[in-house]
Amino acid sequence: MRMLETGRPAEDEVDELELLTRPGREDELRTFLLLLHPADIAELFDELDHSARVQVLRNLQPERAAEMLAELDPDAQEAIFSAVQPELIAPVVHQMESDDAADLLQELDKQTAQQVLENLPDDYAADVSRLLRYDPSTAGGLMQTELAHVPISCTVGAALDAVRAAADDVDIISVFVIDDGGRYAGNVALQDLVLSKASRPLEEVMEPKVVEVGPDVDQEEVARIFDHYSLVELAVVDGKGRLLGRITADDVHEVLVEEAEEDLLKLAGTAAESDVIYSDKVFSIVGQRLPWLGSTFMAGLFASWILNSASVVFQTAVILLMFVPVITGMSGNVGTQSAMIMIQGMASGHVDPDNLAKTIVKDITVCIIMALTCGVAATLIVGAWRADWPLGLCVGVALALSMTTASVLGSTEPALLKRFGIDPAVAAGPLITSINDISGVLIYTGVAVFFLDYLGGV
Repeated sequence: MRMLETGRPAEDEVDELELLTRPGREDELRTFLLLLHPADIAELFDELDHSARVQVLRNLQPERAAEMLAELDPDAQEAIFSAVQPELIAPVVHQMESDDAADLLQELDKQTAQQVLENLPDDYAADVSRLLRYDPSTAGGLMQTELAHVPISCTVGAALDAVRAAADDVDIISVFVIDDGGRYAGNVALQDLVLSKASRPLEEVMEPKVVEVGPDVDQEEVARIFDHYSLVELAVVDGKGRLLGRITADDVHEVLVEEAEEDLLKLAGTAAESDVIYSDKVFSIVGQRLPWLGSTFMAGLFASWILNSASVVFQTAVILLMFVPVITGMSGNVGTQSAMIMIQGMASGHVDPDNLAKTIVKDITVCIIMALTCGVAATLIVGAWRADWPLGLCVGVALALSMTTASVLGSTEPALLKRFGIDPAVAAGPLITSINDISGVLIYTGVAVFFLDYLGGV
C-alpha cells in the first residue's frame, strides 16, 4: 500500500487526485485509491473541491469509503452527506461498525440521519438507532453491538462453529459467553477454543467475568476501568445484566485523546471543544476565550491598585519594586503546579475522596520545602548582589510565604471547585493566577512594611 510521500508537497498529491477525478479516468482513479491508506485518502479528501469529493466517494469500495469517512472531521462528513443521495451513502455507512455509524449520524441533522437510516438494512438500522439514544460520552455511546457470543451450556466445538459464522461480520477479539437468560457470564479467548477438544464443555475453558458496565457510565470511568484491569474489550450490560454490546480498546483510545485535548484547552483558559477552537468560527472562539482573559485582567488591576495603595512603602525603598515579578512569578508557578497535579489526579483516579486530605498535605509539605529552599536562595543571592542583607531577607521571607500560600491555594482550590459543581480544569487556571497575583503582592507588601526600618531608602 502506498503512503503519502513526506518529502512531496501535499498540493501535488491533491492536484494529482483532482486530475484523476475527471471524466473518463475512473479506472486510474480506482487504482490510485487502492494504493492509499484510508487515513491518507481522508487527508487529501479535505483539500478537494465538491465535485472531486463526490467522484472519490463513488469510486471507493464501500468498506474503504467507510474507513475514510471515519477519519474525517464532523464538518467534512456533514458536507458529504448533504451532497450525496442517502441511497448512495447508506452502503458505505453499512460497512461501519455500529458505534462509528452512530457517531457519524449524530453529527447530521435529524432529517438527513433519518433518510440514511431508512436506506440501511432493518437489523443494522435498528442497532444504530438504539445506539443513537445514548449520550455519546457514555458507555452506551461508545459501545458497538457487533460481537461474537455463545451460550455457556455449549461445547467448545459448537462455540467454534458460532465464531466461524460470525467471523465475516465481526472483528473478533474474544468470544462473549452468556447464560440462558442472556446475561453476561464471561469470555473465552480464541486460542483456548482452538487448542481445546471440541467435546469439552465451554464452561471449563472460559474466564468468568471480571467487570462490566452499564450503558450510562461516563466515558472517563470506562477509560479508568480499561486501564485498571488492562482490558482489550469490555461488556456493556443492561440493568438485569443482559449483554447489550462491547467497548473495544480503540474506542477508549479515542476517548483518552479527546479528554486530553479537552483538558488542555480548558487549562489554556477556554471551555470550548476542539471542533470550535480549530474551526473558522472566529466570534465563537472569541466568546469562549475572552471571559477568562477578562477575569485575569480585573485581578491584575486589583493587584496594581494594591501596589499603588502601598506606594509609600515602595517610595521609601524603591529597590523593592524590582522583585515584584519574582514574587508573583514564582508563587504563580508553584500554585499552578499544585493545581494541575490535583486536577490530573482527580481525572485519572489517583486522587479520590479517601486520599484527598493526605494528598493535599503531602503536596503542601513538598511545596513548603521548595519554598524554604527558594527563600534561602533568594536571601543569599539578593543580599550578596545588592550588598544589603535586610533586603535579601525581606525578599526571601516574602518569596517563601508567597509560595507556601500559593501551594495551599493550588492544592485545595480544585477540590473546592468540584465540591460546588464547577469544573476545576476550566476555572482553576485563571482563578489561581488571579488570586496568586493578589496574594503575592499583599504578602510582599506586608513583609516589606515589617522590614522597612532596616532597608535603605533607594
